[in-house]
Amino acid sequence: MKKILILFFIMTSLVMADYLDTWDELLQKYTSIGEKDNITLVVIDYKNLKEDLKFEKLLKELKDMEIKKMKGDELKAFWINTYNIGAVKMIMDNYPIDGIKDAGSLFESVWKKEIIEVEDKVYSLREIENDILRKTGDERIHFAIVCASISCPDLKMSAYRGRDLDKELLEQKLKFIEEKNKGVYTEGDTVYISKIFKWYKGDFGNLREYLDISQDKKIKYLDYNWKLNDLNQ
Repeated sequence: MKKILILFFIMTSLVMADYLDTWDELLQKYTSIGEKDNITLVVIDYKNLKEDLKFEKLLKELKDMEIKKMKGDELKAFWINTYNIGAVKMIMDNYPIDGIKDAGSLFESVWKKEIIEVEDKVYSLREIENDILRKTGDERIHFAIVCASISCPDLKMSAYRGRDLDKELLEQKLKFIEEKNKGVYTEGDTVYISKIFKWYKGDFGNLREYLDISQDKKIKYLDYNWKLNDLNQ
């Protein structure tokens, strides 16, 4: 019985490693640092990624995952990766496209479209964000999940991993907050902040405390640039 359990955990770890290694390989090959609309960001080569058969391999690996065998940070990291893979898939399924919102319609928001399969269920981005990740109570997930747009937090150029997740989320948070023109920056008596802090205000609590903004400063939300974070546009 002991040998069976050991074999079971080895096989589970191998499946997990497969999807993480495949996602890592694709990210390293198809992401780079670029600049769009005076914002430095991570851009994605959707055009060539769309032709890479390893993305289909990645989708199969996600479909075959047994999420009931994961917990804690490992599970949270899995869903962050899955959201980001789903957002990338949404773009590639509709490519060429000006922005992710164009993948939706008057009758169905892009966030509600079923896009990524895990086990025997196909999830929408909204389900993963609101029904899974936000329920963890960790507001830092908003700096990790990516909406494929210029103003959204940058796609991390490697997969999130459970063993390093706390460190990775903190790094993503600090990175986004320091990004001028899309994160947080001060001019005179005004602090300009991303609309992410408005849309999910309940997750962040008191924004002045969270972002260390003094009472003598005014807060103004930045316009959100929904144009695609595409290397080729």
